[in-house]
This record gives sequence, structure tokens and C-alpha cells, in this order.
Amino acid sequence: MIERIIAYHCAPALAGIKPANIVACYKDKIPSVHQELKRLNGQLNRKGIYFEILCECEKRVLLMVYRKDCLYRCLCETEINALLHTFGYGPATDLQQYIAVLKRRLCNCEFPHEIGAFLGYPAHDIYGFMHHRDEGCLLTGEWKVYKDAETAKQLFFRYNACRCALVKRIAQGKTLAEIFCAA
Repeated sequence: MIERIIAYHCAPALAGIKPANIVACYKDKIPSVHQELKRLNGQLNRKGIYFEILCECEKRVLLMVYRKDCLYRCLCETEINALLHTFGYGPATDLQQYIAVLKRRLCNCEFPHEIGAFLGYPAHDIYGFMHHRDEGCLLTGEWKVYKDAETAKQLFFRYNACRCALVKRIAQGKTLAEIFCAA
């Protein structure tokens, strides 16, 4: 059950075409969510794929699935790093420190819109959403796009194709470990 949910919501990150995805896992549907995540980390960390709980309440866990190297490179990009700096993130020296800051900010009342940086959204679209919401939005898909809609549309198509392919393989009985550890 958890692998099907993760495959659908996090396929682009699992495949390495996006630095990270997030998904809510409801404890009533997956009571053993902690054990399942420990198992998946044990199987996939050696391939650079990580499963990290960002926050948790009585009903659900908010999970981030990411490719460690890809996420770190993304967060080190000049524009993204400058954006994160405005929200209190330090210099890009340690990915785990960045994730720890994001976790703390998720505990606050206001949602941390800089989470888009972790998810691979372009800095100009993150700023556009924070400052304009719907005004000037050119396209809505994986995120709200304020500039370069054509490139975003191509990415959205690629993410969806990846999602469909991975969900199909899971439906055929393959596990995430079989799919991503075969090489």
C-alpha cells in the first residue's frame, strides 16, 4: 500500500528527474508507516534515495522522498540559495541542516513556501506565488507558474509520464527496491 502511494506521488523524485516530492501518509491507512519507511530507507539509501518524515501528527505523516545528491545540488543553485537565506537557512554546507530548518519551519503556524525550493520549483515561481498568488499566474500544474510556462508544461508532462510508468510497474507486482536497485 505505501509503495503504491509513494510511487504515485513521488515518482519524479524516485526516478531522479526532480530533487524531491512530498506526500501525506495517513496512519489509519498505513498503521506501520514508521516500519515501512525504515524498510524502504534500508533498501534504497544505498541508491541515494531517502524517505524522511518532515512532520507528524496523530493522523498522518508528511513524508519527503528525495535523491540526496540531486536535492543538495538544487539547494546550492545561486537563486535558490539566496531565497533560502532570506528564510533563515544558513550557507549550503549540509543538506541535513537544511532539512532540519525546513522541519522547524513546518512546525510554525504559517506554511513555509520555500518548500518549493526543495521540490525543484524555479525561484521566480516561488517568489511569484509568495507575492502574487493568482495574479500573473500563467499555468497551474505541479506548481503555479509565473514565468516560462512552456518549459514548465514540458516538465509537468515528463513528471506525469514518469508517474504513469512507475505506477504501472508497481501494479504489475514490482517493488520500489526491485525497480530502483536492479542496476
